[in-house]
Amino acid sequence: MDESRRIWRDRVARWHRSGHSARVVAEQEGVSAGTLYAWSRRLGMKQSEYRQRSEKAALSTLLPVVVAPSGATARSRSTTLEIVFPDGAVVRVPPTFDEDTLARVVRALGGAR
Repeated sequence: MDESRRIWRDRVARWHRSGHSARVVAEQEGVSAGTLYAWSRRLGMKQSEYRQRSEKAALSTLLPVVVAPSGATARSRSTTLEIVFPDGAVVRVPPTFDEDTLARVVRALGGAR
């Protein structure tokens, strides 16, 4: 495999693993999104395969969750939930939260899809 092909294979793999759009990754890599798409097709690299792998990897890095018993005190129910991602991002969730919004935030930060 020639050097150019190897560089593009690695670049496309980084894009697929990242979960970001081609535009975002292309900007980070200093290339055009169209070229990134073209190389992905040329190399036969499907983004869905990488998403499945990265989801499995993300699941293996999750920490256990402890759920308070149903008789938990009012004080414990008013405690803010804190989610810490492997990259250091922290989401603090108040006791009254919208589940759909929380799910979108977790996905945006690279959590389970």
